[in-house]
Amino acid sequence: MNTGIICEFNPFHSGHKYLIDSVKNNGAVICVMSGNFVQRGEFAIWDKFKRCNTALENGADIVIELPCAYSLMSAEGFTKAGVTLIEKTGIIDEIAFGAECDDIGKLKKIADKIDKSHELIKEEMKSGISYPAARKNVIGDDLLDTPNNILAIEYLRHTYLPAKAVKRIGKGHDTDDELFSASAIRETLNKDNICSMKNCEKAILARLRTMSAEDFAQIEDVNEGLENRIYDAVRQSTGIDEIYERIKTKRYTLSRIRRIILKAYLGITKEYSFDVPYIRILGFNSKGKELLPNLKKNAKLPIISKYSDIQKLNDNGKKLFELECRCTDLYNLGYKNPLPCGTEQRSKIIIKD
Repeated sequence: MNTGIICEFNPFHSGHKYLIDSVKNNGAVICVMSGNFVQRGEFAIWDKFKRCNTALENGADIVIELPCAYSLMSAEGFTKAGVTLIEKTGIIDEIAFGAECDDIGKLKKIADKIDKSHELIKEEMKSGISYPAARKNVIGDDLLDTPNNILAIEYLRHTYLPAKAVKRIGKGHDTDDELFSASAIRETLNKDNICSMKNCEKAILARLRTMSAEDFAQIEDVNEGLENRIYDAVRQSTGIDEIYERIKTKRYTLSRIRRIILKAYLGITKEYSFDVPYIRILGFNSKGKELLPNLKKNAKLPIISKYSDIQKLNDNGKKLFELECRCTDLYNLGYKNPLPCGTEQRSKIIIKD
């Protein structure tokens, strides 16, 4: 049985290893991993190929990229795109994820309740609160208080595959647990040795200051006049954190604002809101290599394993890959010593023996 995992590995830690080991069987573990930007609206601390290599060294058999246009979506968009890639491989039998709750029945019950409560949630939002807060008020379940449960519920809402939940170990998300919390590990790292928004803050500010309110309105998740609030915040602020604070309200969560600002810097507009158009392989090991013929035979989307494969894509596929190249060039400014343009086009797939 082949198992699919949607992940970020930012960075890979003992909890990720535990998840992979928990679902490892005679089949393969295939990871759909965010590229150079992650769902919380930040640069990945290490580029996707370095993180892919670590995943392959720790039990993953194939790593597929979740392009930045989707990795920077809300939890619903992020999970929907990840699930689509898993299902479109045609070779994955189940989806697995870590969560604070490992009771699939309870998680599915909440997923079903959310599906039936869209109008009630919209009505609740009219009071001026965010979607997550409105959802919690309507559903009324404490499982919606933790991030991994929220993602698990979204996976269940969007997949038809059997699902397996593995109970998260350690102290939990956003704690000081340096074994099982990615955020805790990130705090220990020398900022000069990782890629970050802080390292290219002036470049981001320069880009934002060239944008009009109408430009901000073209960014996905900007609506209801939010573009004017963003424009004013950019004009008044001298740092990214200050921009966040000026925009943030009960209605607009910090994670949503981070994603919007990062997408504005990268030029990811609403025109990229189409379905995932390809499956891009970042790396594989010997076990994964054995699966490649079956993947190419059964996949419901074009497979990219080398640069020349881009020319075979449809217009949306080519457009998305061009965006990926531009975004990587901007990602490369996030190092203390910036990298040149073109590293995306020159990149090579990771092959582990």
